[in-house]
Amino acid sequence: MRIALFGTRGIPNHHGGFEQFAEWFGPYLAQKGHEVYVYCSHNHPYQEKEFGGAKLIHCYDPEFKLGTAGQFIYDLNCLLDARKRKFDVLLQLGYTSSSVWYPLLPKNTLIVTNMDGLEWKRSKYHPLVRRFLVKAEAWAVKSSNYVIADNSATQTYLKEKYGVSS
Repeated sequence: MRIALFGTRGIPNHHGGFEQFAEWFGPYLAQKGHEVYVYCSHNHPYQEKEFGGAKLIHCYDPEFKLGTAGQFIYDLNCLLDARKRKFDVLLQLGYTSSSVWYPLLPKNTLIVTNMDGLEWKRSKYHPLVRRFLVKAEAWAVKSSNYVIADNSATQTYLKEKYGVSS
């Protein structure tokens, strides 16, 4: 299968949890015989074309110029590239900045989203941001064929709120 991982800044990991997961999971899938692609920021320090058998696609990421707003543009750039490549599976790691582009998700691709956590509950966010995160979560669930919950509390929440198994 042709599988793409997006929603990270790239591998090898220089940032956080989803990057660590992609650094392990991308090569793992490649070793199992899948054709795997991992989306990376154009300014990621590792500029090779491959890592552990997973092919790397570097897309323009204006976060260094625009701050958090740049993440939305980076996710759009990754998504537009993915539409051209006709992947069998698109594994979306997180949904916050990519969810606004859900109408652009490829139609004949299986969309799997790791929902991360209940981001909208985090007190560090302004109330308007928290309202956006509630909407983004709903868009992510609606646009995904499958959702992944990496803990039982999120799994229960997704089942109760959206009626989806994870």
